[in-house]
Amino acid sequence: MARIARGHRLRHVAVYLLFVGVAALLMMPAVIGPPMLYDSFIISWVWADQFTSEIARGNLYPRWLPLSNSGLGSPVFYYYPPIAFYVTAIFGLLGVSTYASVMAAFWSSYAMSGITAWHWLKERSSRPVLGALMFVAAPYHLFDFSRRGALAETVAISLIPLLAIGLRRIAEGRGIVLAALAYGVLICTHLPLALLASTFLIAPYALWHRRELPHFALACGLGIGFAAIYLGPALTLERHREAAMLYRYDFLRPEFWSIWSANLELGFVATVFLLMASLTALAVILIITRRDKWAFLALGILVISAGVVPAFWSLPLLAKVQFPYRALPIAEFALVTAVASARFRPLLLIIMMPVAYLSATFLLQPRSGEIPTVASIQADHPDLPEYLPPGVMALEDSSDPGELARSLLPPPQVPGKVVEPHFYFPAWSCGEMHPQTKLLMHNPGCSPRIVWTREERVGALITLLSLAALAWLGFRQTREPTIRIANQARGKR
Repeated sequence: MARIARGHRLRHVAVYLLFVGVAALLMMPAVIGPPMLYDSFIISWVWADQFTSEIARGNLYPRWLPLSNSGLGSPVFYYYPPIAFYVTAIFGLLGVSTYASVMAAFWSSYAMSGITAWHWLKERSSRPVLGALMFVAAPYHLFDFSRRGALAETVAISLIPLLAIGLRRIAEGRGIVLAALAYGVLICTHLPLALLASTFLIAPYALWHRRELPHFALACGLGIGFAAIYLGPALTLERHREAAMLYRYDFLRPEFWSIWSANLELGFVATVFLLMASLTALAVILIITRRDKWAFLALGILVISAGVVPAFWSLPLLAKVQFPYRALPIAEFALVTAVASARFRPLLLIIMMPVAYLSATFLLQPRSGEIPTVASIQADHPDLPEYLPPGVMALEDSSDPGELARSLLPPPQVPGKVVEPHFYFPAWSCGEMHPQTKLLMHNPGCSPRIVWTREERVGALITLLSLAALAWLGFRQTREPTIRIANQARGKR
């Protein structure tokens, strides 16, 4: 028995090292090429740089970013999930540069996605390593990194198999704790993907196992409660930011990405639909040859993501997803699950060839346009307009934070008041918003500092209560086998 256990441990270590190596290979463009400072990479650098610095100063949950917008500040993490930036902070606190810490977070996410996919597949497939490798190198997964620089979404993708394992445990009557924790962490990593996972993974799986429906609902409720420390402020403080800027351009709205919108002449849109077409072909092959329910699920997700059912993306909450193609990781997960259980090697080769081709295409695709330097980003710490106070964009129609700062600074003189050179937010311990500049204005006798808002305190309390409930359920779950064995022993006597 000891030799068998040792063999299992060695196999686990070997598989883990394999995915660490594969993840490193996929990161080679970032290692040997020029700095990847475009699209969301820039914002990830700005946020990771300040998040790590705040943690180093003892602020264990940084929400206000003081250097953003050329020092005017930004309340990013009152609204944006923080988990991905705790990952960058781990590397940053070890002395790694901000850019390297962002890339290390992508690397660790790729490795983790392979490991979690392997754990999901090894109990249901004879080819779990092959299936997990396909999940790591799935087209959209690499597209998310190489073209979009979507750090939080990439970290969240690695949690999809973990959530699925938790759902499987509920279906098998083995408890709800893992599913609740995985769902809560997913919410605290990337809210749109968590919403899409609720729609396209949790809901179908719960319907497949309807007898356990109350347990699925309880797991989701406790997962939301676990995430309340982030989710509560994000929802209740919405009025204190320029939320409309999330949809300021046509391409930031779901209807732009519909197949009926005829935007395929744009390169980025065409690439997304090429991805969908490739994955759809794989789904159809699997449906014809296997009639696998996971392939049917993948096809349904792809059809809906393409906007074939336009009204779907007008539904409450789903309209806020912005990009329907964010559902593609779940379609890829469903396809990998179907592929890994297929018994025909030729089918596997047919499926892997276009995936490998598309993956290589995205990795090698050159970027065009001017790429900023780390020094230029560090000078201004440019941030997103949706985190500005309401009305600021009307003061200065510019996406340049330096220009915005020059238009608002130095602060105006107000008799009997002090106007600070940073934006107002209700988390400041005293003061109010200057009506013209939206800067923090206060009486001379107070010293403003960032404190917890009421919304944060309520959210933290709900999180603590949810954690206590999960700890109790976990304790019960671990005791039940022991009690069962003891009862069986007493019965034998």
